[in-house]
Amino acid sequence: MSAEVRTTQTVFTATTRDLSEGGAGLTADRPFDEGAEVVLGLFLVVDDVESDTPPLWVKARVVWTSEIKDGRYTAGVRFEVITDDQRTWLRQVLQEIDKPQLKS
Repeated sequence: MSAEVRTTQTVFTATTRDLSEGGAGLTADRPFDEGAEVVLGLFLVVDDVESDTPPLWVKARVVWTSEIKDGRYTAGVRFEVITDDQRTWLRQVLQEIDKPQLKS
């Protein structure tokens, strides 16, 4: 999934990994501030194209950060405020991601 990260100072894009109902791992070309509250927009991407599925916007907190060897940065975020509707959206997307992809 693709993510838009909004902080009090800036907006930038990231990619997600290890997405769950409790949080996500993020990778970006700029550092994250450990402990910062961010707003994440999570966008489903299929075959490098953004899906028609509306994004999920959720408040999160950066719980750890690290620089990786290629000059990019990674972070773990914990979702701070998530409604039942947002949790349902997330479950549906996680199920979609876990579906086996047909190869042509």
